[in-house]
Amino acid sequence: MAKAIFGRPTTGPVSPGGAHIGVDIITLHKGKVVLFERPGLKPGDQDLGDLWFPWDYLEYGEAPNIAAKRVLKQWGKCEPKKIELVEVFSMVPPGEDWHLAFQYVAELKAAAKTGPNVKSVKVIERKQLPRMVGWLRRSDIKRYLTLANM
Repeated sequence: MAKAIFGRPTTGPVSPGGAHIGVDIITLHKGKVVLFERPGLKPGDQDLGDLWFPWDYLEYGEAPNIAAKRVLKQWGKCEPKKIELVEVFSMVPPGEDWHLAFQYVAELKAAAKTGPNVKSVKVIERKQLPRMVGWLRRSDIKRYLTLANM
């Protein structure tokens, strides 16, 4: 399937560096934080290894809220009891394309399981949040949880 990753345009200033459009979902179950160990995606700043929240790029034409539910099924064979959009995040990392991410917080209906490419699922107390989870800083995660009132 085609992903919503757009190459550099040949005319016009709409997105001169290309664009990546995705969803990130901070996952909770019974108030605890659910992290996914996914080897091979590790950015340089993580302290505790390959820990991530579910994320992926949107399929071509896919709505972000539908993508978030799809990603939860793929990563943790789970579905949300409650899901809330807390921010639309935009950045252009040095030397990279434009990244636009829809940030969600989801309370899961049931405990997550390991999906394809997920080595393990870790459930932790909020006070145990590492400095980084994927590319999200602990301060951002806490802010998103506050915005979602979860």
